[in-house]
Amino acid sequence: MIMRGLTRRHFHVISKSKTNIKPVSPTPLKLKPYILPLHDLGVAGPYTPIIFFYSNPQALANKAPIQNQLKNSLSSTLSKYYPLAGKLSSSGSRVEYNEQGIDFFDAHVACKLSEVLEKTPTRDEEDGYGHLCPPGTIWGNLSSSRNLMAVQLNYFSCGGIAIAVSLSHSIGDALTFLSFLSYWANLCRDPDNEEKLVLLSPTFLQSAASCDDDFYSIEFPIPEKFWITTEIVFPNSKIAKLKAEVERQDRRDGLNQNYTRNELVTAFLYRCAVGAATASNSGAYTKSVLMHTVNMRPLLDPPLPKTSVGNLIAMNHVPTTTMNETGLNTLIAQMKKGKMQLRGRKSLVGTEYLALLDKYAKTNHKLYLMSSICNFPLYNEMDFGWGKPVKAAFVDTPMSNFAIMMDTPSGDGINAIVGLEEQDMKNFLADKDLLAYASF
Repeated sequence: MIMRGLTRRHFHVISKSKTNIKPVSPTPLKLKPYILPLHDLGVAGPYTPIIFFYSNPQALANKAPIQNQLKNSLSSTLSKYYPLAGKLSSSGSRVEYNEQGIDFFDAHVACKLSEVLEKTPTRDEEDGYGHLCPPGTIWGNLSSSRNLMAVQLNYFSCGGIAIAVSLSHSIGDALTFLSFLSYWANLCRDPDNEEKLVLLSPTFLQSAASCDDDFYSIEFPIPEKFWITTEIVFPNSKIAKLKAEVERQDRRDGLNQNYTRNELVTAFLYRCAVGAATASNSGAYTKSVLMHTVNMRPLLDPPLPKTSVGNLIAMNHVPTTTMNETGLNTLIAQMKKGKMQLRGRKSLVGTEYLALLDKYAKTNHKLYLMSSICNFPLYNEMDFGWGKPVKAAFVDTPMSNFAIMMDTPSGDGINAIVGLEEQDMKNFLADKDLLAYASF
């Protein structure tokens, strides 16, 4: 079915059409239904939206029209990642198949790519990326169709395009999402490179630790937006200066600790955020907790392949009760200790992060969630045949007190999308330490 007409979502989007993309081959009966592993049930399942921007790709795409290349290769990719073409059962514990496929939108946008890139990646339709994503999929709960994924291809007046994809978190984490996109891009660019495609093929982990319809996924309501979202860049040169400053403090304290970029920026963002909240609270510190996601694939015993499908993450957590406990060396030491405790686990049982959120909510801790996809395949693998994206970004944050970190397009820094309450954001953006190491 094709639906055409004028959209009313935003005056810049002058037309939109929708097609249905089905797997190129039916899902084998032996794979129906896909029973979600238990570790997927302890994860909130909103759509996670990501968008990739490309400048004038048609000049490099010497084959069929871009939309045909994308749709045909997506159909083949869905045969490999077969659960993504199904729909979630009412219990949320299994993926059922009626070969309904996924929605693919084509949108024509009456502005230049350069104009869009000047905007902050929020869900706002006037000042953000809201009109570029599939309808209702920006950190929204599953639609009535229970489809797990949707795609929107946007055409700009200058010849550039943006590919926006939303995937339900109930089926997989960020690395699952990016692994799927990597397979799709590589298949679109070079369908005859079977050796590369084998390496990128998904690994499914159904086992005795799966569930049936006697189990229900946990409902985690996603709030209506009330916070402010901003985008911050930490150049590698400034991160190096921050590292040098922390190491000087270590030498004064007789410590010797190694620091990664990811650890430094995570701890630094947390310190600045809780400092901003303290200023909003007339200087009174509210006990808080830094919670950041950890990819468990390389930490489990035995390790899992990078392309393993599912929510294979755990939450490292560092509670603090005073600003004195938010020194970067102190925070990072606790982060390293927590990660070490996760290493060597045989399974993810006992690492469910919604239970952890509930625990800290009951003790009146203010939650700060940090997620990083630094060093994940965000740029180099996302070449569909017309070069790497000029920018990639998650669209907004799912809630307040949340930060998502990723590499910059050229790899010369870390880009962070941060969501805070309005007064906290004002104080955050005025923080002298933040201004010394970041740009906006």
